[in-house]
Amino acid sequence: MITRAILLKGACNDGIYTFPTSMVPVSSKKVTNVHIRTSLDGWHKHLGHPSTKIVHSLVKSFSLPITSNQKLLSLCHSYSINKAHQQPFHVISLKSHAPLDIIYTDVWGLASYTGLDGFRYYLIFMDHYTKYTWFYPMVTKSGVSTIFPLLKKVVENRFQKTIKTLYSDNGGEFIALKSYLSLHGISHYTTAPHTHQQNGVSERRHRHLVETGLTLLHDANLDFSYWPYAFQTASYLINRQPTPLLHGKSPLEVLFGQPPNYLKFKKFGCICYPFTRPYNSNKMQPKSQTCIFLGYSLTQNAYKCFEPTTKKFFTSRHVLFDEHKYFFRPSIPVSSSSSHTTSESQTWLPLPLVPSMSVLSPSNLTCQHQEGPLAIVTSSSGNLDNSSDHSTLPCFQNPTLHPPSSPDLLPAAMPNSSPSPSATNSSFPPILPHSPHPILPATPEPSYRIHSMTTRSMNQIFKPEQLNTISKYPFPQTIEPTSVS
Repeated sequence: MITRAILLKGACNDGIYTFPTSMVPVSSKKVTNVHIRTSLDGWHKHLGHPSTKIVHSLVKSFSLPITSNQKLLSLCHSYSINKAHQQPFHVISLKSHAPLDIIYTDVWGLASYTGLDGFRYYLIFMDHYTKYTWFYPMVTKSGVSTIFPLLKKVVENRFQKTIKTLYSDNGGEFIALKSYLSLHGISHYTTAPHTHQQNGVSERRHRHLVETGLTLLHDANLDFSYWPYAFQTASYLINRQPTPLLHGKSPLEVLFGQPPNYLKFKKFGCICYPFTRPYNSNKMQPKSQTCIFLGYSLTQNAYKCFEPTTKKFFTSRHVLFDEHKYFFRPSIPVSSSSSHTTSESQTWLPLPLVPSMSVLSPSNLTCQHQEGPLAIVTSSSGNLDNSSDHSTLPCFQNPTLHPPSSPDLLPAAMPNSSPSPSATNSSFPPILPHSPHPILPATPEPSYRIHSMTTRSMNQIFKPEQLNTISKYPFPQTIEPTSVS
């Protein structure tokens, strides 16, 4: 309705009307140019389905026109099905007041590597009150139905208390225990489907065990097939480590009432020598073998030792440990002061090659028959003492090998006890009894002429060889003329 009433008067300056200062509103809030009042549900959809908190904040800050209803009428369907998330987890309300009140359990696996005994899983039971963990490696998950009844009998007989509650996930291996648990009056609490976070006690213990076990394997440079023993050793050590959850005490001390013996701990994976004489078949066999230390016996005061060559386990209390050496990696280097030797010290070297027999000389080396690997003694000074103590070397029995590059590694011929023309003939080596074929003499290398002098050998003049002289002492060198006589 047009009333033609004057609502406001103002001065005009150059065609522009200005409002009086008294008419300017005090509030600095911005007002949107919206004339239609909309509900909160409408603004929720206009703004792209934000959260309720954001819608209320925008309406209040920008004075958006809304209907009298200040609440969302209904939960947005599109928002609910496309922006669903997991709800936050709070502190668990279960509390225990004594051992065996609540037992947490879970299965870990399938392992990427099969253990030495075919294990691919492991099962843990953790007491909520003492934090003590029982560890059981398994081949299949079905082993749970066999292990838990045995554990129940052992712990209830040991502590004279009954298990009240078992907490697990909804795995089929635990659902199969429902009838057994109901028969023995044990409450069975499970997590919600696909909500392993509710079994956080077991999950955190899994992480601790796996991280510690992998650290032990890496430190010992062992293959992943040893993971059951590394994880079991990790469980053994964790049960004996103090924790702030128990006010600085270990789970073993709280559950059994006695502190652990830390002096028996050894480096996992180090070389050990168990006393194996009771396993020998005769008295000439060694009393020990080189083994790998793989943990502690749970039922005996003994160590687990594994011999990787024969794949045998030895459980023994009488074990010597070399904690500075590992079976599958080089040992810790020794300091230079302890490994220093004099220049006259002897060093054993492997001898895989057969030398050229044309350069042998009985004046510096002797040889004796020997079966097994070949080795020689060399002197760092470059010469062998041939006057008193002769170095003894094994004879060569492999005709297919090649001569070494250094003359210092060459043995001499075998001296005989009786005179024989072949004993001093260096051109024809003896036929060894263990060799299927005789060792042929090496072809002499061609000599190259480096001077213009005419020698005896150039005129086919040779000095006769002495074949009737046998001596254990070096032969004197004959002085030859330097020119043709």
